[in-house]
Amino acid sequence: MKKYLLIYLASFLFFSCNSNNSKSKENITSKNNGFVLQGEIQNFDADTIYLNKIIENSIYKIDSSVVFKNNFTFKGVVNVPERFALTFNKNAAVVVLVIENSTFKIVINANEIQDPIITGSELNLKLNEYKQASKNIFKKISYLFPHFQKARLENDAEKLTAIGNDMKKIEKEFTNYSFKFIENNKNSFIAAMVLRDQIKASDIDTLRVKESFKILSDEVKNSPDGLLVKDFLQQ
Repeated sequence: MKKYLLIYLASFLFFSCNSNNSKSKENITSKNNGFVLQGEIQNFDADTIYLNKIIENSIYKIDSSVVFKNNFTFKGVVNVPERFALTFNKNAAVVVLVIENSTFKIVINANEIQDPIITGSELNLKLNEYKQASKNIFKKISYLFPHFQKARLENDAEKLTAIGNDMKKIEKEFTNYSFKFIENNKNSFIAAMVLRDQIKASDIDTLRVKESFKILSDEVKNSPDGLLVKDFLQQ
């Protein structure tokens, strides 16, 4: 059961991140047009917000913005769209979003910290589409969990096995949805991000990963997430 709950959480956050205070400007400068991220926080207090580079399972602060009247701004340039993380000096929350070279806005409500409202960014809209569909699949776990607890307390092995089988079906449904999403969005950088997350699964379907990678556009294949998948397949 623990395995499936971890998958459930991963579908919302995509990965867990460890904070690292060292700063890096890697892949932040370029001759391309840059990004402007305008932000607003609601229902929680923060004086400073940090923009963090995600490398493997750790985050590295690369910029900061002072909050003024609940608003903040980040400006910069990225070579290609990537997932970054926002963190806060008075809150342990981590908000993951895609930074692309455009002007867009994020509204972060402490009561719905993992569901920020992002406008003006096509890639974040596509990422949110994937996240919301994933949540709908894993809502079924919320229904099964109390039944699992009851069966465990009663030491009902037959019931536990049945629930375990139901969990596997949910996991399979999520995996199938993820690969179908990649197929339908092969020209989007989000497809590479989703495919990268598939190679972190406990049971990796290497053949499906390989076939999915083949259909990605060359631009997406050469994104940071795409290159990580390529490295995995070459091992």
